[in-house]
Parts: sequence; C-alpha cells; structure tokens
Amino acid sequence: MPTIVFKNVTLRYGTFEAVKKLNFTINDGEYIGILGPSGCGKTTTLKLIAGLRKPSEGEIWIDRKLVNDVPPEKRDVGLVFQHYAIFPFMNVWENVTYGPRIKGWSEIKIEKAGWDALELVKLTDKVDAYPSELSAPELQRVGIARAIATGAKILLLDEPLSTLDPKVRQVFRYEIRRLVKKLGLTAIHVTHDQEEATSVSDRIIVMRAGRIVQIGHPYELYVSPKSLFVANFIGESVFLVGYVKELSEDIATIELRGGLTIEALTKKFSRGDKVVIAVRKEKFNIGQEDGENTLTGVVIQNRYLGFFSRIRVRLPSQEIIEIKVSPENGRKVVLNKEITLTFRKEDVLVYPYPKEGLEKAISVV
Repeated sequence: MPTIVFKNVTLRYGTFEAVKKLNFTINDGEYIGILGPSGCGKTTTLKLIAGLRKPSEGEIWIDRKLVNDVPPEKRDVGLVFQHYAIFPFMNVWENVTYGPRIKGWSEIKIEKAGWDALELVKLTDKVDAYPSELSAPELQRVGIARAIATGAKILLLDEPLSTLDPKVRQVFRYEIRRLVKKLGLTAIHVTHDQEEATSVSDRIIVMRAGRIVQIGHPYELYVSPKSLFVANFIGESVFLVGYVKELSEDIATIELRGGLTIEALTKKFSRGDKVVIAVRKEKFNIGQEDGENTLTGVVIQNRYLGFFSRIRVRLPSQEIIEIKVSPENGRKVVLNKEITLTFRKEDVLVYPYPKEGLEKAISVV
C-alpha cells in the first residue's frame, strides 16, 4: 500500500515559486488534510502528487518508487474535484466505469468494480440517471465512485465539499472519511475550511505562501500552534502585545498595553522581551476568579449566533478584543457596561513579537 514522501520539492513558474522546499511523509492509510488560505500552494501540492505537475527540484516518492517522471495514469491515484468533473452526456454507470474501460479491463472486472464502487457510495439505484437528474451530494458520490472503481489506492480530494450546502457538507465529510477508512485508502484532502480539515483528518499539513508552516494532529495544532499564523488560522484567538516584566521558574509576568499584567507558563523568554500573547476566544470566562488572569473593559457589542455569543470588549488601552461564550452567559452581558474577563495562565500562548509586525504575521491574505 502507498506511502507518499516529498523531499525538498519546489515548483517554479518562471521566477515564481508556487511551492518551496516541501518535506513531508504521508503514511499508508492516513487521511491527510492540506489546509491554508487561497493561493498558498494546496492544490499545486495535490497536482504534484497526481503527476499533473512535475517538480522543478526535489523528489516525490510513492510506494518507495521515485515518480517524478511517472505520468498520472500510472500513479494509481484517483482524483475527486471541487466541481465534480462528471461527464454530462453519460449516465452514472457509464461515468463510474469510464476509467476501467479506458484501462482495457475485461467486462467481468468492469462489472464488479462498478457495482462495488456504487454500493459503497449508496448509488446502486441511480445507475441509469444522468448528472442533470442528481443532487450535488449525489454528483460528488459519483466522482468518488469513479475514483474508487479504477482501483486507485490513493484518493486526492480537491475542495470536494465546497459547493455543498453547509448542513449537507457536515454530514458528507464523515461519509468520505468512512469510505476511505473502510477501503484502506491513503487520502489527501485539500481545503481552506479549518472545521472541515480538523473533523476528517488524521493529520493536517498547514501551508502558507507555498511553504509548510506546521504538520500535526488537529488537536496538536489547536493546543500547540508553533506560530502566530497557525494560532490565528486554526481556531480563533485574541492577540495582545506586551513585554516580559518578571520571570519566576516557568512563569512569566507580562505587562500588556495599558499597564495590565498577566501570567503565562513559558521558559522561552528573557526579561524585557517584546512578545505577543494569544488566548483562544472560548477560553475566556466572565467574572472574577481567584488565581486567574484578569482583564477589564467595556462591552461594545454582543451578538448571539446560536451555539455561542460573540462579545466585543474595549480594553483601557483602547484595544478591542472579541471572546466567545455560551448563550446563557451572553445574555447576562450588558452593552456599555464594564466587564471582567478571566483566563488561566495555562491557556496563554506566548510568541516573540514578529519583525514584520503582528498584522502581517497573522494575515491569511
């Protein structure tokens, strides 16, 4: 079964580097998400795996074989596209069995592959239907069945859920993962939707501007983001600038703008260092609690959004932060009134202040 390895892979278009020095290993049977903002190199990476692009530098290995010069049809990969790419003039059966026929398989083998794939995606009752008669989720199932029917061991999914309605998307992403795991495939799922990536992936490759910025389990990326960008892109965080005022064993006292001080668990800094702290928006509590960090400010906005409320608070420094609380706690908040927010020092992430400035460091554009 296939393992995929990238060794210092770079792809250039003229002087522009679409991806730069990519190094990673995707293990046999893993479901990998490639996550990042538009233009970061996600789809380019997928095309390099598929053989639709050839690296300018570096090596791509699939199943312990160097495949830089191996064409797509010999890489044992199945592609599922964002916009289905289903032949409109063919019915479901003809679409699903197109790949095996092109490969010259026998009719017996084609029949078995076609019915097995359609049974997996629950479309055996739609074999005679044409694309115009199918719903969006059904069309995406046809695309998956077509990839499976070719016998591919690697499934490449390029924004496969982006055209589906939000409710349908939530259900269908688990269906895709179930199919992949049931068949023992190696899957690479490209998306810009962090919730989608974290819900289906064993590990996630986070990309920015053609580079990999972090690889890890979804929970690891949430709890221990290695950079300000990842802290902003995975989950939602409040960022505040300050200086390390005191150090005591593994606790740093950090003075924020406006004279407020908070504590964080860290040993990486020295007294006087300029830093940025990040706290997940849902880690804030309302009201005074002994032994915890405290911020005070004035409520300037309170928005109820179903499962939670977003509350915006203006601090004494005039900085505006946004937190997420339960609807029950959100209803207790009064506009234009002072509020006390608390959070644990264990929930404070601390980063060196970036040379390019905080705004550029966390930007997803």
